[in-house]
Order: sequence, then C-alpha cells, then structure tokens
Amino acid sequence: MKTVLLNRSLALFFLGLFFGISGCKITLVPSYDAQLKEQIESTSKEIDRFYLNMMDMTSNAEGGRAYDQFREGYINIEVELLSLLNKNKVRPLNTHSTRICEITLQIWRKYKQEHKEDDAIPDGLIKLNMLAMNDLMYAMLIAEKGKAIADNPPN
Repeated sequence: MKTVLLNRSLALFFLGLFFGISGCKITLVPSYDAQLKEQIESTSKEIDRFYLNMMDMTSNAEGGRAYDQFREGYINIEVELLSLLNKNKVRPLNTHSTRICEITLQIWRKYKQEHKEDDAIPDGLIKLNMLAMNDLMYAMLIAEKGKAIADNPPN
C-alpha cells in the first residue's frame, strides 16, 4: 500500500513538475535597443546616398570614379559599421547580430579594396554592391526587430 502511495505521489510530483516547466518561458535574446535601430537606419541611408551619388554624379570617363574621389565616403561608412559592430559585441546573447555586422564590415572592406585596386567602378557593379549592402542592413534591422518582438510578444 505504501509503495502504491509513493508511486502515485512521485507520478503526481513529476506530472506537476512537467506542467510547471512547460509553462515557463526562457528568453535568450538581448533586449531591444531603439538607438541601435536608429543607427542602423542612418548607416543604411548613408550607404544608399554614397552609391547613388557615385552613380548619378560621376562616370568612369576621365577618372570620374577614381577611388581617391570616394575615399572619405568609404572611411565614413566603415567607421559607422565598426561602431555598429562594437555596440553589438558588448551586448550579451547577441552573437547573431554581431555576426551580421562582421559580415557586413567584411564585405564593405572587400568592395572598398576592389574599387581601390581597379580605380574605377561601373554602374552595374555599383548597383550590385548597393543591393548587397541593402540586404545586409535589412538583416540587421530584422534582427533588432526580432528583439523588440521578444521583449513585447503579441497576444
């Protein structure tokens, strides 16, 4: 009789424990940062402006798209991307956003180096670079939006 009561008590205990644990929610996502979102949007606009100015105000004829004419723009955007990377690195539980920033910075540096080596850049490559950078900046925004949703889940 004692064995049956003990088994029944243990079964009820584990059943209660199961339902108690299954009702718990553990969130391993960093909290949303509105200032970081604003910086991502600002940097994205700066990249768009950089490429649109390059394409609309210059041509490859007579060295119009020589790297030296765009050096400062490349540096300014790289500084912003480094800032985003560093802000993401110091936030706990933020490995995905940090990785997106690392990839974005790596690709930006690659595009900069290609322009420097070729000392010219055609319209088609400008469009492709701009599209790739837009996709990466969008990924950063979506990652930050996911944190906002995790902070305030819809009912």
